Amino acid sequence: MTSNSVTTVLNPAAEGAVASQKLAPRLGGLQGMTVGLIDNHKGNSDLYLAELAELFKEQFGVAKVITYRKDSQSIPTPRDVLDDLASKCQAIIHAVAD
Repeated sequence: MTSNSVTTVLNPAAEGAVASQKLAPRLGGLQGMTVGLIDNHKGNSDLYLAELAELFKEQFGVAKVITYRKDSQSIPTPRDVLDDLASKCQAIIHAVAD
């Protein structure tokens, strides 16, 4: 039996519509600010971010650091966690990459 139809199993093409986003205004400094650190759960990222937190406090005058560690590097940070950090922090860093 011969068929002339085509079956698409996977379409790897990127979606055409991309939402435009504006960058947040640059902070003038970190003195007295609260900074959020999102640990993506990759190897030693917790150690790196702990050192970064101390550096921010000692050299840049950060008043407080709030850390959130994801359960897995393969899942996004939950929206409620992002909203909570955004309400408490003037800056948020999501780290680390390979």
